[in-house]
Amino acid sequence: MLHVWRTSGQELVAVGAEDFKDVATLKGHLFEVCGFPVYLQQLLHAGSILDDDTRLAAPMDLQLVLLTFSGLSSRSTLASAEEDLEEAAKQNDVSTLRCLLEAGLLRDGKRAYVVRSLLLASLKGFWEVAGLLLQAGASPNCQCYFGCYEGMTALMLASENGHLEVARMLLEAKATIMHACTEFGRTALMLASSAGHSEVVRLLLEADADKDRADSAGRTALMLACWCDRLEVAHLLLEVGACKDCRDRHGNTALILASESGYSEVARLLVEAG
Repeated sequence: MLHVWRTSGQELVAVGAEDFKDVATLKGHLFEVCGFPVYLQQLLHAGSILDDDTRLAAPMDLQLVLLTFSGLSSRSTLASAEEDLEEAAKQNDVSTLRCLLEAGLLRDGKRAYVVRSLLLASLKGFWEVAGLLLQAGASPNCQCYFGCYEGMTALMLASENGHLEVARMLLEAKATIMHACTEFGRTALMLASSAGHSEVVRLLLEADADKDRADSAGRTALMLACWCDRLEVAHLLLEVGACKDCRDRHGNTALILASESGYSEVARLLVEAG
């Protein structure tokens, strides 16, 4: 058997030597099982570093040392690592992401691959990935520059998609809530309100989001909630004193929008609110 150990004494794998023709093959297996990128792995036997083409024979006790990026100068390796970090974020591969970050990959929280990784985690609700990236220095105020999400911040993506834990992490990391908005003037609160994510709305209100700010069409979070039949969100906004008499650029109030859309329960809530 081949036994691979960490320097801490933890046994990682115990496998048959016949399944691995050389060190490179074993490194590939360690990546699949443990998430350690191959270019960060260094295997030792009896204190000597093994080359990738070294043949393996049982029994052997091998020690795995994980390298850091400070000791790697190859541009191609660093480029591969950046791609791997982005892919790990996309796939919610926490173990690989943690390994890359612990090896010192994230040197600039505003680099494009870091921005894309945090945005993807925020969009999909991968809270562990988002947390690791933020702890490593990723900017909580990064903005999206691709597709239909252009101009949206990580907080907007998390809010619109109802990812409460990611939104909380971003706010704790000091994500801006007062001035950021989409090209149509919609804030994180407006996006969460129109999508009906009441818990995210509550979180944003507790963080002092502007409840009466209007988008480019003159519609507030309350108006959007009523227009989209989001009863619970409308109730929350009314509870904190959101203006129910504001008018959009066409002269519509929240009550008019709800009534014309046939949302009787929302309309009743507004009438009862006085």
